[in-house]
Amino acid sequence: MFDDSLLPASDAAPRCAPHAEEIELHPGGSALFVDEIIVVDVPRPWPKPVWAADGFTAVPEWVMAAEATGRRVRVLAAVGEEVAPEATIVVHRRVAGSGLFERIEHRCASCDAGQLLEILLIEGLDASPHTVVDVPAPGAELLICAQGSHDVCCGSRGTTMAAEVESSRRDVSVRQVSHTGGHRFAPTGITLPDGRMWGLFDRDEMLSILDRSGSPAALVDRCRGWVGADGPGQVAEAAVFAAVDDWTFDELDRGVEVHVDDDHDGQRWRCTVTAGDSVWTVGVGISRVVPTIKCGQPGGGRAKPGTEYVVTSPPQVVAP
Repeated sequence: MFDDSLLPASDAAPRCAPHAEEIELHPGGSALFVDEIIVVDVPRPWPKPVWAADGFTAVPEWVMAAEATGRRVRVLAAVGEEVAPEATIVVHRRVAGSGLFERIEHRCASCDAGQLLEILLIEGLDASPHTVVDVPAPGAELLICAQGSHDVCCGSRGTTMAAEVESSRRDVSVRQVSHTGGHRFAPTGITLPDGRMWGLFDRDEMLSILDRSGSPAALVDRCRGWVGADGPGQVAEAAVFAAVDDWTFDELDRGVEVHVDDDHDGQRWRCTVTAGDSVWTVGVGISRVVPTIKCGQPGGGRAKPGTEYVVTSPPQVVAP
């Protein structure tokens, strides 16, 4: 269990993201682990869960069917117009031989969006070529969780951040999307085509990330992880990213192997990160077991335990 001293006072009822900042919670290792991200227009208001919306109630079943075939996929709703003749479904899939994601945009009648989504999940991403539209991909994309029906921090911080970034960078596609997990790190977002997730960032930090103008090492504390790895592997990959300190690292084909370090009772991992022709080893452990509180509940409500990771041995080059 977590340390009770990390809980809010019994007479306090903070929101989860400000509390995470107060206890200096690091977001590393909390990203999704997927090879496909599918974003579909769903008009607001969004229910909780978002897939209770009309025409989309079978989405969880379709996702499970896709995962049963070995696919790692996450479907996100995106804010669409309340009354629109067309709906957009954007597929992002990781390209073999690169760490980057390929972007494929589909359009269909709004009333057919659920049916098209079913085809893409059940029959495969290439099953509907006639709905693909030839449009230039934006230079960068940012998906920001703004589902207030799921968590108030995402609804407030996420919505505000999306507006701030969009007004500052007209050349960037900014989409407000449904729950991406990790609302205690709000605002939380996914940048594409690099496939990194970020949390607890401010506007200027996100602009540096999108412009690839700041130092990755200076921004890595905002990185929840690269979606091509999971948990400790995300922490190890981010440590190598910071050590290389070069945005072109995102363009390299990458892989992460995670092995339990038997000398530490499963509380530490030995990770091997491969990027291009180079290989690093990184040690990762558990820093703290922390409470994940409920927004606005006295004392944090029925808090659930969460894991905070830490790099126990910095990246060491194995090859070349």
